[in-house]
Amino acid sequence: MTLHGKGFYIWQILRTEAGNVNAIANLAVQAGLTHVLVKIADGATAFNLDPVTRADLVPALVRALRDRGLEVWGWHYVYGNLPVAEADIAIQRLQQLNLDGYVIDAEIQGKTTTKDAAARTFMTRLRSAFPTFPMALSSYRYPTWHPKLPWQAFLEKVDINMPQVYWVESDDPGDQLARCVREFQAMTPFRPIIPTGSAYLQGDWKPTPAQVLEFLNAARSLNLAAANF
Repeated sequence: MTLHGKGFYIWQILRTEAGNVNAIANLAVQAGLTHVLVKIADGATAFNLDPVTRADLVPALVRALRDRGLEVWGWHYVYGNLPVAEADIAIQRLQQLNLDGYVIDAEIQGKTTTKDAAARTFMTRLRSAFPTFPMALSSYRYPTWHPKLPWQAFLEKVDINMPQVYWVESDDPGDQLARCVREFQAMTPFRPIIPTGSAYLQGDWKPTPAQVLEFLNAARSLNLAAANF
């Protein structure tokens, strides 16, 4: 199982098209997206709840996107400090939301030698509840730069690898993506790669349309089934 085409990550629903789910969905269609990835949890807590009413904002967005033929995946930023609680909130959110897939976003908090056991606890508990549900890992573009991250613990139990190929302050997205793929191909286990590129501002830097096109063309030349931003 894998995704095809172009996807986009949403962090805060209320800061995306002012929280108008139909506007979000219509824009996704205009952009030619095939799937959208929405943040559903942060650590051991649910995410994208209304800050005043605590109403869950995700279901309405899922319906709007699905009505337009898009797949919807949920993503979850994990810290590895409370692996059982983090797994439990993931299980709860997946049971509530009827999503098409789930992405684990593991970054700097996992870069210690003590987090391997936590990652294995998290993944074992998660997979015991959802043994065949499509899952992916989203983390750094070059594993050689981040050897302490528990790559194997995560990759053993996910279906897809979604590395973050962010070329901030650079202008070589194609070369960076090619290196990313080479490094992961040298690792065990290898999982199909669906990379995530830069479509955000950072300081005075922003990706150019030409760079975005180069990233997509590089993904196609590498025979990758999809790409995200």
